[in-house]
Amino acid sequence: MAERVAPESQDASAEKSAEDLNILFPDQTLFLGNEQVTITEYPFMTWLILKPACSDVISVFADFMQREKDIEIDELFECFENNFQTMQKLFTESIHKPVAFLEKLSDDEMQLLMLTWWNVNKHFFLRSAGRQVRAATKTQSDGQM
Repeated sequence: MAERVAPESQDASAEKSAEDLNILFPDQTLFLGNEQVTITEYPFMTWLILKPACSDVISVFADFMQREKDIEIDELFECFENNFQTMQKLFTESIHKPVAFLEKLSDDEMQLLMLTWWNVNKHFFLRSAGRQVRAATKTQSDGQM
């Protein structure tokens, strides 16, 4: 026998739509350097242009993925700081601001930018690092070292 289901409330439907959009378009807006700044997810073609410059950062994340323990926030910041020339380009591309804008940010603002940027764009790095790990694992399991 068929059962009647109550229609979803308009509020619940709007909330679900907002969550779906957040997944599709994870851009986030912050107040940095006395102005509102939107951290945008890279379009795929932009990622493909940026990716060759990110090989060192991707390798660090591939190493992280091969460990048993979780990545600590300090390790994330250390990676970003050790590769700051690359990260600077990645940040400015995401926020659509010049390097001079980054230079004016306080330490707290820069850390907030780094964490927010990571939240918005991490999937590009993690997918590439995952492919790197799988390729290395396949090579090792094929008996080639």
